[in-house]
Amino acid sequence: MFSNVVKIMLYVNDVAKASDFWQSIGFIELERQEVDGTLVVELALKESGEVQLVLYDLNFIQAHSPEVMGSNPSLMFASDDTMALYKKMKAQKVELGELMLLGEDYVFNFADNEGNYFAVQGK
Repeated sequence: MFSNVVKIMLYVNDVAKASDFWQSIGFIELERQEVDGTLVVELALKESGEVQLVLYDLNFIQAHSPEVMGSNPSLMFASDDTMALYKKMKAQKVELGELMLLGEDYVFNFADNEGNYFAVQGK
């Protein structure tokens, strides 16, 4: 049986720097460990978060599991206060797309420290 926890694996060039980026925009580091000689970090928005990001070293995955390689997933995060999140990320000099109103929701995209884009949608 599946549990309620969903872990999304992101393959990055520098796990430590990627973790710093995600923490700077509100994620917390749940676990940091060395696995088979490489750093792996798990992050979530809160300790009991049901959605977690797991950062793996890209080179390690290419060498040991090339069959799982592909483009990064297209992730859209939800926000209860999109305007405040946008302003916070802008103050932190995160690369941001235009904040747009689509229907009743605000939407914008942002790039992580490695140039991968993600979206945010909410009120």
